[in-house]
Amino acid sequence: PNPNPNPNPNPNPNPGAMAAAPPLYLGVDLGGTNCRAALVRDTGVIMHVLREGLDGREFGVVVAQIHRLAELVLAEKGLGWGHIRAIGIGGPGLCRNGTIVGAANFPSWHDVPLASAVRGRCGNRPTYLVNDADAAVEAEAWVGAAATHKLQHVVLISLGTGVGTGAIAGGRLLQGSRACIEGGHVLCEPGGRRCPCGQRGCAEAYSSARAIKERYGEKGGEVGVDAREIFRRAKEGEALAAETVQEAIEMIARMCINISRVLDPEAFVFSGGISGLGEPFLERIRARFQELRWTVLPDEQQFLLASVGADSGIPNRIIGAAGAARRAIAERRYLPCEVSDAALQTEDVSAEADANPDSKADPNPSPDPN
Repeated sequence: PNPNPNPNPNPNPNPGAMAAAPPLYLGVDLGGTNCRAALVRDTGVIMHVLREGLDGREFGVVVAQIHRLAELVLAEKGLGWGHIRAIGIGGPGLCRNGTIVGAANFPSWHDVPLASAVRGRCGNRPTYLVNDADAAVEAEAWVGAAATHKLQHVVLISLGTGVGTGAIAGGRLLQGSRACIEGGHVLCEPGGRRCPCGQRGCAEAYSSARAIKERYGEKGGEVGVDAREIFRRAKEGEALAAETVQEAIEMIARMCINISRVLDPEAFVFSGGISGLGEPFLERIRARFQELRWTVLPDEQQFLLASVGADSGIPNRIIGAAGAARRAIAERRYLPCEVSDAALQTEDVSAEADANPDSKADPNPSPDPN
């Protein structure tokens, strides 16, 4: 007698279970001096990330470097472009319809079609471009502070060299008519300091890391001292440093009040280098915000620190860029890079183990080498 009565033995009781691997996304973070590429799972977890200093600022050089980094990330996990559902790029400056209209760190870039250029080099996968602050808020909405607190209306404020903002309204990225929501350029002091944007009195002109450094020198403080050192000196009681810091906090609070009057968010989420000062810094902004609030209606906004990448040193922008692509695919939205329905179909992935990314993925992302 046949010891195995099953004429077609199959160790897998569900033969279709491995017919398709879980979707993966490629996130790209293009900064002023560095470029990162990461494989991101559908759960927002990074499988692997690589970072390099920019080879140059010419458009073709940057596109070639993004392609090379992407190929390296895929090769590290034994994967190909067929495993990638879509590509998301967090880019600098004004990003609209897959194009970088202009960016201070790339002065020769005017209306450069970054999304389509990357797509052409990277397996013809659907490619989406968002501003870096929009990418950051996407990350916090997907797997970060906004997700943890179950928030649907959030404004992220990135306090770094400049002041960037990204907004989520009703659980979706809010970009306006031109993808040009720039809370850092809210007028807080009409006729005040000149901002790098050319306007006078922007919040950024007083509250970015660069502005704090400049203001300290303008007030008679030591020239060249960075923002973190100025905050440290203020904490120790130095008058000029304390005055500079209080001015920055005042402008951030004014910016938040103005934004709250228009967008009515549930929370402000702070990211960027200055936010690393933590809860004491946040509490000072919150306290001044409360002093400026409505007298008739309560302001109930929360003030939170960004949580994505806080421990790993990997910027939330790279996860958010992948998240923006994921959201656009899920909602069949063809902005900011129009694609066809055919392009939205993930290539069939073999059931063999070497085609299943989970069979090769590390349980934790490879650390950022820098």
